[in-house]
Amino acid sequence: MAKISSALVGFLLSVCGILVSAQSAPPPSASSLLVNVLDRNGSAVRDLSKDNFRVRVNGRPVALFQASYSLAPRRIVVLLDMSASMAGEPDHKKWWIAREALEDLLAETPSDVSIALFTFSDHVHDVFDFSQNRASMAAWLKEGGSQKGNNRIRGRTAIFDAVLAAAKMLGSARPGDAIYAITDGGDNSSHILATDIRKLLLRSGVRLFVFLFAEQRWQGETQPGTDSLMEIARATGGFVFGVSAHHSGVEFLPSWSFAYDYDEPTREKIKVYTQALNIQVNGFYTLRFDSPVPLGKARKVSLDLVDDTGKPRKDVAFTYSTILPPQTK
Repeated sequence: MAKISSALVGFLLSVCGILVSAQSAPPPSASSLLVNVLDRNGSAVRDLSKDNFRVRVNGRPVALFQASYSLAPRRIVVLLDMSASMAGEPDHKKWWIAREALEDLLAETPSDVSIALFTFSDHVHDVFDFSQNRASMAAWLKEGGSQKGNNRIRGRTAIFDAVLAAAKMLGSARPGDAIYAITDGGDNSSHILATDIRKLLLRSGVRLFVFLFAEQRWQGETQPGTDSLMEIARATGGFVFGVSAHHSGVEFLPSWSFAYDYDEPTREKIKVYTQALNIQVNGFYTLRFDSPVPLGKARKVSLDLVDDTGKPRKDVAFTYSTILPPQTK
């Protein structure tokens, strides 16, 4: 796995990320937890044992009988937002950043990882399933996904409907399955509720990752639906990263009045995000519980990582799901 520079790791952890990873690997039993651990260079730490993990569910310690690391091909469904708000300012930097995020994923993700692609606005448009190769997606992006002369970047936003379509494509989820949404986060057209999407992904074990265009529209508020999207990513075990807009200081502006910097630092961020996504998806620990976990709808998880003497480790960053799927029996 490629390394990320320590400076960029610090940037990713402190500014964007809020890296919150992972849902339980075998979703039906909800008897395990998926965890990622990174060192200061951004490389995966793979030599830990169950004694290095301390897990609590609803505040109660949960014993582990196994902590195993696996590295294997995974599946990613990409959701590319093509609603009107993604056109951005007149020079379309917002859309070009979104394109580059997708291009980088197609180019840098290991070839044995299966990638599917949906584009959407108020409904799903283009669909590239797992049987289609990345070259066809790249060709579409080059020929048909260009903003110039393209009238398909229009309409309202139904991101939760798009997430539902992606979950259906994944079918019976496999450990490590992920949905990666490239969007400005606002939902104003979905037929399914955010709470229902949250339940669906928690039960399936599919994680939601979000490349977010952050735009504060009114007295610091984000677009409607953005907070729900971020909460679902955290709850299901994904993380949120992205780029922030700047504007002239007027408190309320339409989407095209937000300006983005499409420059070398932004391109470097995109590369870091792609590396972080692949590290999170491709390899992880599966912690299997040795004692019963509390039942009920709200099962909040907390995790500590310790060294061989039992002292908390400060030389690593670890990510995990904060909620286990609901279980009543």
